[in-house]
Amino acid sequence: MYRKDFWKKDTLEKLRKKAEGLLSEKTYQIEHSESLEMQTLFHELQIYQLELEMQNEELSSIALELETQKDRFSDLFELAPVGYLVLDSRAVIEEVNVTGSKQFGVRKAALLGKPLTSYLHADDLQQFYFFFRRLQSSGSEQEEQVRFKKANNETLYAQVNGKVITKGKFAFSCYLTITDITEKKKAQLEHEKAKRRLEVALDASQTGIWELAVPGGQVYVDELSCSLFGIKPQEFDGSYNTLLNLIDKDDRANVDATLRSSMVNGKDFTAEFFVNQPSGIRKYVAARGQMIDLQELGSRFIGTIIDISDKKQIEQETQQLKENQQYMITAASLLAEENERKRISDTLHDSVGQMLYAIKLNLQQLKQMSSSPYYEQAVKMLDQTVKDVRNISFQLAPSILDDFGVVAAIEDMAKRLSGPQLSIVTKFGSTKNLDTTLSLNIFRIVQELVNNGIKHGKATCICIELFKKGSQINLKVTDNGEGFTLPNPGTTPTGAGLSSIRNRLNLYKGTMEIHSAPGTGTTVAITIKQ
Repeated sequence: MYRKDFWKKDTLEKLRKKAEGLLSEKTYQIEHSESLEMQTLFHELQIYQLELEMQNEELSSIALELETQKDRFSDLFELAPVGYLVLDSRAVIEEVNVTGSKQFGVRKAALLGKPLTSYLHADDLQQFYFFFRRLQSSGSEQEEQVRFKKANNETLYAQVNGKVITKGKFAFSCYLTITDITEKKKAQLEHEKAKRRLEVALDASQTGIWELAVPGGQVYVDELSCSLFGIKPQEFDGSYNTLLNLIDKDDRANVDATLRSSMVNGKDFTAEFFVNQPSGIRKYVAARGQMIDLQELGSRFIGTIIDISDKKQIEQETQQLKENQQYMITAASLLAEENERKRISDTLHDSVGQMLYAIKLNLQQLKQMSSSPYYEQAVKMLDQTVKDVRNISFQLAPSILDDFGVVAAIEDMAKRLSGPQLSIVTKFGSTKNLDTTLSLNIFRIVQELVNNGIKHGKATCICIELFKKGSQINLKVTDNGEGFTLPNPGTTPTGAGLSSIRNRLNLYKGTMEIHSAPGTGTTVAITIKQ
C-alpha cells in the first residue's frame, strides 16, 4: 500500500512541475487593479487546468495500452494450444477458449453456463471434487489428471492445472488449463498392458530378469532371479562378483569370459551353467542377454535367466537311455557275433576236424597197401590243414578262455602265432575277478590289435601288457612295425577293426589312445573301468 501511495504522489509532483513549466512560457495580462490574492488563485486554477489536461492525455494513453494488451491477451486466450476455462465457485463454465471447445467437441456458446462436471467421466467425479476443494482451500496452483466425455462419446485424457482468483469476500473465479494427454495416456496404457503381459509370461515361464550396468558392473536382479541364485533381494549388494562366485567353479571362468566378450563385441550373450546356492541346492540355469543403449542411463546388458534343471535332468535321462539302448544293441550284436563264431568253431572242430582225422587214418592204411612217393607229401599237407583248422577254431572261440581265463588265452594265442618271423612277448599283472564277458572282450581287443600289427604294420615283435589296479584295467599293445601318421591330433584312425574295438570299449566307457609315427611302430593304450 505504501508503494502505491508513493507512486501516486510522485506522479502528481511530476505533473505539477510540467504544468508550471508550460505556464511560465505563456504571458497573461492581469489588470493592476486586481489583488495579489486573485493573481495567486488564478495562477493555481491555470495549473489545475493544465494538470487535468495532462492527466486526461495520460489516461487516454493508458486506456489505449490497456485495450492493446486486452486484444493481445484475448488472442493468446483464444488461440492457445491448451484449453482455458474460467469457472465460478460452483464449477460452472464462465469462459472458455477455442481450443477448449474443440477439446470437448462442443460449440463455445453451448459450453458457457454448463457445469464442467457434466462432461467428466463418471469414475473421475469424486477425484475432480477433491481437486476443486483443494483449489478453494489452498489458494495455490493445483494439478490433476482426469477423464472427460467428448460429444462423440470418446474419452479425453487431460492434465488439469488450476488456480483460484478471489474477487471479493465470498466470490472467486477458478482459472483452469486443460492439456490433452490422450495419446500419451493411451501409449502409457499400452505400455502397461505390454508390461503386464510380459510379467505374466515371465511368471508363467518362471523367467527372471537381470541387468548389468556397463561400465560400473552394478547388477540388478529381480526376485525370481534372486531365488535362482539362492539369495534374498534385500541382502543382495548389487555386485557382479557376488553372483559370479555363486556359479559352479567349473563353469565360472567360461561364463565370465563369454559375457565380457559379448559386451566388448556387442554380441548377444547365451550361456548354460550350474549355480551352487548358499543353502547347498544346485540349479542348472540358462541365461541370455543383449547390449542396450539407454542414453542417459548409459549402456546396459539386459537379459533373462531361467531354471532348466528339470530340462537338464530329462536330457541326461534321455542320454542315459540312449546309451543304455546303444549298450544293449552293441552287447546283443557282439553276443550274436560270438555265438556265430562259436557255431562255426564247433562246426570246424566237430565236422571238418574229424573228417580230416579220418582221412589221415585212411592214408595210413593206404601206406601199408602201396608205397606211393606222394604219401609223405599228402600227410604233411593234411597235418598242416588240421593245424590251420584248429587255429581258426581257436581264433573263433578259444575254449581255453572259458576254462582258464583271459591270461591263459592270450598266452596260448601268443604261442600259436610266434615263430621265426614274429616274437610275441606277454606281461601280466593281477587280473583277478574278471567276469567272462569282460575277459572275452579283452581277448578280442588284443586279438584285433595283434592282427593289425602283423597285417598292416608288418611287425616282427609285439609286446602285450595287461594288469588291473583297483577297479581299472590297463591294456597296452606295442609293436615295432612300420607305424603310420595319425589323421589329426586327438583323433583315432577309422577301420572295421578299430570300430569293433570302440564298440566293445563303449560297453564299459573305456578309452583308447593311439601313438604312432612312420618308422617308429605303434602303441595302443586302453583303459577300462570294471
